Amino acid sequence: MMRRLITTLAIAAIAAPAALAQISGEGGPIRVNADTSEVLERQRQVVLIDNVDIMQGNARLRADKVTIYYGGTGETQTAGMSGFGDIESMVAEGEVFYVTPDLKATGDVGTYDARADTITLTGEVVLVRGEDVATGRRLVMRLEEGRTTLDGGDGQVQFNISPNERQGAEADGETPSEDASN
Repeated sequence: MMRRLITTLAIAAIAAPAALAQISGEGGPIRVNADTSEVLERQRQVVLIDNVDIMQGNARLRADKVTIYYGGTGETQTAGMSGFGDIESMVAEGEVFYVTPDLKATGDVGTYDARADTITLTGEVVLVRGEDVATGRRLVMRLEEGRTTLDGGDGQVQFNISPNERQGAEADGETPSEDASN
């Protein structure tokens, strides 16, 4: 129990992203690049294959394959395609990279669930924020809550945390301007 609490607190320090709407908290248009796309209107899906690169605002998702699932009444237009509603979920597979200005996360499979407002990465997960790095097997980012959990699977979660040396100097009574004058 204590290990899970410490892991949750450490991950929260590393990966506390802002709430996201689809790809980015900024909202706005979604730009998609892929070698191949297939629209499955009856299933309310768009499948993007090979060199998939999705950008919205300041966030970017890259993967080998991304399947986008739509919901709603079909009376709205999304990404220029009529008959689809809002994005309900996305599944990214094969070398998944999710990048924002605050963090970089990689894994084998990534899932976005709009209803639960979560992003989940599984497989060989690596999370980087600044100089800090965490690894595990399953990363769940509960976006609206600002809560992130990393599970080690059969092993342990590992962290490499680089303390900010400047904060240590300021705690000792030194300030950056004092250092510059010496």
